[in-house]
Amino acid sequence: MSRATRAVVLAAGEGRRMGSDLPKVLHPVDGRAMVEYCIDAAREAGVDEIVLVVGHGREQVMDALPDSGVQFVEQTEQLGTGHAVVQARTFLDGYAGNVVVLYGDMPMLTAATIRSVVDHRDATDAAAVALTIELENPPDFGRIVRHDDGRVARIVEARDATPEELAVREVNVGAYCFDAVALVGALDRLGCDNAQGEYYLTDVIGILAADGHRVETVVTANMEEALGINDPEHLDFAEKLRHIRYAERMYPRVDALARERRPPTA
Repeated sequence: MSRATRAVVLAAGEGRRMGSDLPKVLHPVDGRAMVEYCIDAAREAGVDEIVLVVGHGREQVMDALPDSGVQFVEQTEQLGTGHAVVQARTFLDGYAGNVVVLYGDMPMLTAATIRSVVDHRDATDAAAVALTIELENPPDFGRIVRHDDGRVARIVEARDATPEELAVREVNVGAYCFDAVALVGALDRLGCDNAQGEYYLTDVIGILAADGHRVETVVTANMEEALGINDPEHLDFAEKLRHIRYAERMYPRVDALARERRPPTA
């Protein structure tokens, strides 16, 4: 990475649909808390420093990550993703590099994909780059609304979208790279006039675009990376996906060993 890069990982959610008292991001996937995969991917992508925004069960989350090397800030009220990032202001004020924002409940997101988002911002000098995916029948993800010339105009959450906006196939995955100064300035202008009465991080995209800043997207074709864990079924699916990834890594090695040990033919 050509610029210094820090990450803010959002890990304050309660995860009521998980049906457990365990903080959402501590639910295990293949024997490890799902947030650990996010932290590891960020580090592997080249992130210098990581701050975790904690809230529900914050002591449990902090106690579960004693040797992670991350910093912690607390979101005492659950007022939205934008509000969560605001809690990391002391981590961002006076800093002028890249800021990667990730969600701690996305254990399938890879370092390579995070790096592609950061590299795109480095290459284009955009104020913000969002990871997106194109789907035939999108779920309740934010829609990427563009101007007629293709420039990103804003991200509209599904609950606030018009029927025309809901028909948009390009949707927000939930991984970003921002210019730190531009991000902090936009956070100061967030409002909560929406269906959930929350401060959306996605509104930062619209603020930056309306100010004339360059906003870019990186489109992934990998649906599994867009998986956010919201219920036990998602958790079970992520577990299966990680097993598949492991098998894909291991089988070439097994094949190579078999070839080495195979007796020579006459």
